[in-house]
Amino acid sequence: MTITPSSAASKLGFDVIRERLRDYTRSTLGEERVDRMQPARTLGWLRTELDRVAELQQAFRFDDPVPLHHLLDLRDVLRRAAPEEAYVSTDDLTAVRLALITLRLLRAYFQGRKAKYPHLAESTATITPLPDLEEHIDSIVDEQGGGLRDDASSELRRLRRLIVQRQEDLRRTLQSELRKAIKAGHATEEQPTIRNGRMVIPVRAEAKRKVEGFVQDTSGSGQTVYIEPAACLDLNNEVRELQSDERREVERILRATTGRLRQRMDALQDNVRVLSQFDLLQAKARLANDLDAVVPALNEDGEIDLHDARNPVLMLHVERQRERGEEARDVVPLDLALGGDYHTLVITGPNAGGKTVAMKTVGLLTLMLAYGVPIPCDDASRMSLFDHLFVDIGDEQSIEEDLSTFSSHVSNLKEMLRRAGPNSMVLIDEAGTGTDPEQGGALAQAVLERLTAAGARTIVTTHLGALKAFAHETDGVENGSMAFDQATLSPTYRFQAGVPGSSYAFEIAERIGLDADVLDRARALIGEQGAALEDLVTTFEQRTQDLERRLAETEETLRQAEHEKQQYDAQMEKLRKERDKIRQQALEEAERIVGEANARVERTIREIKEAQAEREATRRAREQLEAFKEEVADDRVETEERQEERRRDREAREARQQRRTSPGGDGAPAPGGPLEVGDQVVLDDGSTAAEVLELDDGEAVITAGPLRMRVDVDRLTKVGGPREQQVTVRQTGSGGSELASLRARTEIDLRGDRVEEALPKVERLLDEALAAGLNRVEILHGKGTGALRQAIHEYLSASPDVVEFDDAAWNQGGTGVTVVRLR
Repeated sequence: MTITPSSAASKLGFDVIRERLRDYTRSTLGEERVDRMQPARTLGWLRTELDRVAELQQAFRFDDPVPLHHLLDLRDVLRRAAPEEAYVSTDDLTAVRLALITLRLLRAYFQGRKAKYPHLAESTATITPLPDLEEHIDSIVDEQGGGLRDDASSELRRLRRLIVQRQEDLRRTLQSELRKAIKAGHATEEQPTIRNGRMVIPVRAEAKRKVEGFVQDTSGSGQTVYIEPAACLDLNNEVRELQSDERREVERILRATTGRLRQRMDALQDNVRVLSQFDLLQAKARLANDLDAVVPALNEDGEIDLHDARNPVLMLHVERQRERGEEARDVVPLDLALGGDYHTLVITGPNAGGKTVAMKTVGLLTLMLAYGVPIPCDDASRMSLFDHLFVDIGDEQSIEEDLSTFSSHVSNLKEMLRRAGPNSMVLIDEAGTGTDPEQGGALAQAVLERLTAAGARTIVTTHLGALKAFAHETDGVENGSMAFDQATLSPTYRFQAGVPGSSYAFEIAERIGLDADVLDRARALIGEQGAALEDLVTTFEQRTQDLERRLAETEETLRQAEHEKQQYDAQMEKLRKERDKIRQQALEEAERIVGEANARVERTIREIKEAQAEREATRRAREQLEAFKEEVADDRVETEERQEERRRDREAREARQQRRTSPGGDGAPAPGGPLEVGDQVVLDDGSTAAEVLELDDGEAVITAGPLRMRVDVDRLTKVGGPREQQVTVRQTGSGGSELASLRARTEIDLRGDRVEEALPKVERLLDEALAAGLNRVEILHGKGTGALRQAIHEYLSASPDVVEFDDAAWNQGGTGVTVVRLR
């Protein structure tokens, strides 16, 4: 993508984005990459770069920490190490080792996660690990002390031991000479010190000739001289020689190690390029996460379809305001389409209503995407990579070039008309201004006609009524405006397509208090037709806002109805399964009873035969058979009553569902007269049917299974009339919980919800599941920016009812679905 003029990027606000990227880099490598980065020229490269950034975003959010600790710029080290016989310092070698560690860990991290991050795995596959060099540097460099280790070579170890020994000998000799000088009154109580690299003792200046030795230095006051005693001369010389030998050995080791660097110079330079790339990638990913940015769907058709898009510069500005403790309002999202049904969009409306900001937002997001930076919008958005971006915003007048404001605009328009084509984006602010309005409007219309015919994607802002009419009448051109609150005469900053905007000049002037006669004169001057057109636009805008509000309410009602239908269908399916299960259980129970009865009869006959029909044995056998018949009858009654109880609960639930969905179904008792003894009712918002036993002065005694209670009549909802009484049996333990299990959901879809909307729904899902005895539910929240998923995970982490939770399998939704296991 080429950008015209060169100042266009900063006018759109991309300089703010570039500066924030610089702040996120960790090395001069990354800073230089940010300064040098250019917009993409091919869609293939752009897709790959955005995939890399998106994968790194996911790793930062949801995975183990990415090993990016030492993104160091080694170019200067490698440059100094390149000449033969050159050597670098231990600090340089430490930097090389740390960078090699980072490269090795980075490669292992993404190679071990190829399925998650295929593009980053491909990038890190080019890293050449150098474990031998890394280990060698570690074996010779003391990272704590910063120098070479004593065991870097056997010779270095020998020399350093000798130095320590000779320095200790020298220290003892110096102490002896100092004590002699003190005893003779020639020296003070000060300790030996070092001057000119040799160990000396402090002596009073007047006694310097009385101490045998060599003067190495004199104090600033001249009252003390530092003498190297003659007895220490040979030891001092030996220490100096050993130290020189040590320096030569250190230099030899560093030169040899630097030679190893030279041998792997090509691999090291390639690795440095990978570090540079990852410094830029991590800066892009961190900025994208700060902005809740995503990668939209890319297309080659020049189509833009933005949903819930926000201006990144405004977002960063609001962030800074809030960091300073200042009050700041949220950035209003933008929904805007271009390149589908129309290629040219004319945005009109009052000053300070957000026209230019909306246009700049589209331009800035297009530019960010071309540079490989995700953008803050809904992931259902669609964007395109353009070959050219032309921008005419603001005042470009130049004294040196003798250009007025209007002349600079015309120069920009000339360049646009010469070069713009089907894969170009053109942004023009305040088209037709800077000259006579009638002539400026005609010129602007002619330019838009040419750009539209060329297939360029064009957005213009204007106040000119002629361009509103042109947009309305011309194929491929559409009106748009920024919504305005007509009651308060204040901007809402919300874009609305297909609606021309009024400038509200007279209304704003009237609100401010301009004289009425001046306003009347102004209205007369624009003529009856002009006033009628402005009134028509205002009325049309008001009606559009009303229709949009009603449409939003209708869509919400439809969404709720669809949701309730899905719940109803799911419950019906569960009921069908439960019915089949009950039938199967009843069949198995009947078969068991018949089988046991047959066995009991056969056993009784056998006992009678074996007892040879003795009267007492026969009587006992008959009694046992009669007892078993009663037991079988009891089991049958109990089975029937369990089925009847389930049926009653189901009918009560269906009646309550019908009452809730019927007109006026707000919880009041269904039509059917007052309550009577024997009626079937439900308590509060419950779902289990109970029977009315007594009615007394606004209170009722009801029974449900073994439970019996007195409640206010107002708390009861009638769901049926009296029923035939059944034999009372024991609780099966499945009444309420069974119905709850039929009503409880095993999953919930929160896509599109905000955090504050979603969390109460998650709470209700868990409550229903726990009441139903379920131990597993699924939460579908989508991937998006990850904010909703993170909030849900934080809520689940704090819930005492949750045993564990995790992402679903990759083929069942992955990070877009959370599976929850309950106690």
